[in-house]
Amino acid sequence: NAVMAALRDRTLAHEGTVGLRYSQAIVNSGREAGASIEHPHGQLLGMSFVPRELVDELAGFSRFSGSCLLCTALHAECDVGHRIVEVTDETVVLCPFWSGLPFEMMVVPRHHGAHLHRSPTPELEAVGHSIRTALRLLRDRLGDISYNLVFHAAPYRVSGTYHWHVHILPKLTTLAGFELGTGVLINIVAPEHAATELRSSLTVR
Repeated sequence: NAVMAALRDRTLAHEGTVGLRYSQAIVNSGREAGASIEHPHGQLLGMSFVPRELVDELAGFSRFSGSCLLCTALHAECDVGHRIVEVTDETVVLCPFWSGLPFEMMVVPRHHGAHLHRSPTPELEAVGHSIRTALRLLRDRLGDISYNLVFHAAPYRVSGTYHWHVHILPKLTTLAGFELGTGVLINIVAPEHAATELRSSLTVR
């Protein structure tokens, strides 16, 4: 997967750049997702600070006693299966129980690792394939909708129990005053229902 390899290589270059602490990879598709051009396009932005979203995620991982928070969640979700979209040898695609958006998904490598740019090539390729599959399922069920992909990995000099992953964020609703005023999202589609709908398209080509 050339895209994932390029992301790895550019992130490695960022890691060696003085003053950069974190790099944020994103993909925007569609006007509602903030895309400035017609086709889906990705960006990798090197940052001299760790953004609050990552700080909050890191804190959640560090507060979890025992093993990795995300590894534990994956194990439990795979046992139950209600929110699982697809499982492969290398990845899990799920609609997390904390989904704030309708049909929100996560793509998570099954092997624990904090840094995307240190992941083995077969894992990166598998994540790329799973992202492509997840986007196809969204398109099959919901049409040509806008979406964002957000890649989350640990800052360069942080490891610990963090587990890198990808958020798939469809743009099906508009944030209203309550969400903007409180930061609390209202999801009108249960993640269990979303996962069932998406799974139903897995065998359809």
